[in-house]
Amino acid sequence: MEFLIVLAFVAALLALVAGALALVGVRGVKEPAGKVPELEEDVAKLKERVASLEKQLVPKEPKKDPTPKKPGNPWDDFLADYNLLAASLDGPQSQEACDRFFALHQLKGLICLDPAAQEGGKPAPKFVEVAQAAKSAYWALSIGEGDKQFAIVPNPVKGYTKNLHEKGGMKETFASNFEEKDAPRVQVKLPALFSHEAGAWKITQPGIVKLLEEHE
Repeated sequence: MEFLIVLAFVAALLALVAGALALVGVRGVKEPAGKVPELEEDVAKLKERVASLEKQLVPKEPKKDPTPKKPGNPWDDFLADYNLLAASLDGPQSQEACDRFFALHQLKGLICLDPAAQEGGKPAPKFVEVAQAAKSAYWALSIGEGDKQFAIVPNPVKGYTKNLHEKGGMKETFASNFEEKDAPRVQVKLPALFSHEAGAWKITQPGIVKLLEEHE
């Protein structure tokens, strides 16, 4: 619509210029010579306006699509949901909410049997799978084909305790702000990554958790 309006306006101005030029010829005969340059100056201004409007008629280049966002991590959506769940837990319905979340995301439950275990002279805490979410200390989300790579988060109902830190494998699995005081709530900044092959769970990359007080 704007294109048609501008086009019509340009056509009208061109007609006006043509008429003005014809008038210059007539007035050049009838009017004193001093007035003709004034009219020619007006015509020149009209030509400049027409040229400016013609530039507006040039089609604009289509806007380029914004640079596509880099793909995120396979656990991003899960982690956002997990932290919302952890922040909302309160009262006797907490375990029921966790059970539903556990089933919805098809998670596996883990506990650490021996945080001091070694393999080839290197630390290799021993983790085993448990069937029920309530009995687990860790939740594992499959992030690769064949259930060989997992993102690991703490069981939010259990929080982060000194016992879990020292004897339950937490300090080996997560970097945290733990300072000898139990924390009822956790917020996962980065899940730990585990591999799972031939029945063995191994830490491939520790995660990061922030311990929170009740009022935070």
